[in-house]
Amino acid sequence: MLLRNVFWKTVRDLRWPTFWVGLGMGAMTGYFALLYPTYSKLFDLDSMLAKMGPAAKLLGAGGDASSLIGFLHIELFSMILPALIVAFAAGMASGFTAGEESRGTIDVLLSYPVSRRRIVLEKSAAVFLACLVAAAAVWAFAMAGAAASSTALPPDRLAEALAMLVLLGLAFGAIALAISAATGNRAAAIGVAVAVMVVMYLVDALAAVVDGLNTIRPLSLFRYYLGNDPLRNGLSFSDAAVLAAVAAVFLVTSLVAFERRDLAA
Repeated sequence: MLLRNVFWKTVRDLRWPTFWVGLGMGAMTGYFALLYPTYSKLFDLDSMLAKMGPAAKLLGAGGDASSLIGFLHIELFSMILPALIVAFAAGMASGFTAGEESRGTIDVLLSYPVSRRRIVLEKSAAVFLACLVAAAAVWAFAMAGAAASSTALPPDRLAEALAMLVLLGLAFGAIALAISAATGNRAAAIGVAVAVMVVMYLVDALAAVVDGLNTIRPLSLFRYYLGNDPLRNGLSFSDAAVLAAVAAVFLVTSLVAFERRDLAA
């Protein structure tokens, strides 16, 4: 029975949110890839960034825009795509426990012959799959846009940057899941995860212009997300390991918290 298989039941429930998120992120990336040659002819993008000075770094616009890779980094990968994937992962993960409680369906879910641990693990696996599907859509649309505009875009570098994007989303999703499992409050789970993301982003961005923040920059997950600039240099396994470790730690925290929660009320 489908309802007894938590993973496939969750995959089924997430199919439309995943479709729309993947379509939106992918279409946006493909649009920028398609129109990059037009933008580069109409505007001297590097000159514009130079005139912005330190403000460009605050907006995550480091590097140059003389290539599609640099353009995508500035326009999408530095801020917009991370915000979307984090909101998606945190929103989905926070609903797995707190959402079930608020809807009054947690008792029905737990009445099936599945453990609390299995519920958390299989639902988390479904979020991982959903993030991968969304990232694959971004890759496909971006490559199609680049091909249509006859612009070079290394498929392997794009895939590696998207892998880091998925890990970033999973890390914040795990944070939201841990808060959800511990408190049963979905709004708090999403709010805290998004707030932490904003603070970490600002710390990482401001560290480029405020030397005093360099001491706490390693605490920002954005330092590991694009610190090695995977769009240009490829995936850093050490940075990827940090993001994966954060996701794993908070997933374990979720397991422990949900096991110990008294859901009788």
